[in-house]
Amino acid sequence: MAALAFAALFPGLAFARPGGGDSFSGRSSGSGSGGGGDVDIGLVIELVILCIRYPQLGAVVVVCVVIYWVVKRAQGSALPDWSVGVPQRELRQAQTTTVARSTLDRVRANDPAFSVVLLEDFLYTLYAEIQVHRGGNQIARLAPYLDESVGRALFDPALEAVWGVVVGAMRHVELVVHADRVELATEFEVNLSERRLGRETRLYVVDRVRFMRSIHARSRPPARARKLDCPNCGAPLESMRGTTCGYCSQQVGGGRLDWLVSRIDRLRTEPRGPLVTGEVHEQGNQLPTRVDPNAVRNLEAIRQKDPAFDPSALYARTGLVFQELQVGWTARDLARIRPYVTDNLFQYFGYWIDVYAQARARNVTENARIVKIELANVLCDAYYDSVTLRLFATGLDYVLADDDGKLLRGSKSRERPYSEYWTLIRGAGSRGRPRTDPACPNCGAPLKVGMAGNCEYCHAKVVAGDFDWVLSRIEQDEAYGG
Repeated sequence: MAALAFAALFPGLAFARPGGGDSFSGRSSGSGSGGGGDVDIGLVIELVILCIRYPQLGAVVVVCVVIYWVVKRAQGSALPDWSVGVPQRELRQAQTTTVARSTLDRVRANDPAFSVVLLEDFLYTLYAEIQVHRGGNQIARLAPYLDESVGRALFDPALEAVWGVVVGAMRHVELVVHADRVELATEFEVNLSERRLGRETRLYVVDRVRFMRSIHARSRPPARARKLDCPNCGAPLESMRGTTCGYCSQQVGGGRLDWLVSRIDRLRTEPRGPLVTGEVHEQGNQLPTRVDPNAVRNLEAIRQKDPAFDPSALYARTGLVFQELQVGWTARDLARIRPYVTDNLFQYFGYWIDVYAQARARNVTENARIVKIELANVLCDAYYDSVTLRLFATGLDYVLADDDGKLLRGSKSRERPYSEYWTLIRGAGSRGRPRTDPACPNCGAPLKVGMAGNCEYCHAKVVAGDFDWVLSRIEQDEAYGG
């Protein structure tokens, strides 16, 4: 009963686990056929007492319970374990609507410094800043990156503030290379908070954003990929006068020098936040791994330029990252997670850990382990090498209330198998065998990293992939586009 009361207090939330399984939409399919919590001993005792005091009534209740249990078991047996039961055909159709990351390499034909990793970091930053600047009528500050029609559409005098923007998924759905420009359509699945006319609301939204830039534009270097500034000289946005920079006096709008948002379509909006108690069943576990045709060749290219690189050691490092994430997640200890994930992914974990802390609940992943790893994709560019692996894992996954240890979701005895796509990145100039021990990849000291991602001994930033492989993306089976 405590679990039901807890769910009633947070009706619109969605659960998470380290490495994914998160439903930002807040949709929950209930404990249903895939599993659920352990048996409530208190209810069993109450049923026994009812049968002793009122035998006839108790017998009727017992018969109803048995019938219900048999029906649920029959329904559950028709579905794969922990599956929502969506036909694989529909999931495959959903996957084909995305553009594989390797397709984005077409941009490099006119831009040798193009990097998918840096592009996605920049788009993530730009989208998040657009959301924040919608509040308080600040959208005009981003004029160099917005078409005028987009700026007008986003102007909303009733919107006082936007904060807590967390991108749960970013999917590229269309790429068109014209003679004079490049156009890219990307969908963002996001959770954010808004205050409108004094009322605060947590929202789940899906936006399709269309970006464009001149075919002659050139990519930003890594140092500028995660910030917005003058696209020409790098001066702060405060120096802008509309689309003209006050420092270099250049007109920098229109997508001539950098990516411009030409259109935003809101595909979905729901007043929901994250739920920590509802079951969201796995989707796509049974789908075949999406393997890029150039994955093996590109992996061999990394080995050719770095003879010390060992794919088996990379898999072992992935196992280290996996285990450290489980420990940090269960303990709600962000410091344990920080050394192994990029800035954007760290923000994502921080959001979910805050959700559980505020709900006074803890998601426990016990005996979590990887049972299989499959290579999915490898990309190499001027700045980064990235390797995408599909992880098949299992373990106990349940949620406990902080106050009394009550089981709120999941099972302490039944393991939950799942699979996900993990993308790890390393600087293109980095060399050496991937480390499989918790030590600083730069100085070798025991790995102790501050929240900014710098080693507390040598002060090097170790979470940007400059020294060793770090986790940059986690994608669910049904959402992964290659």
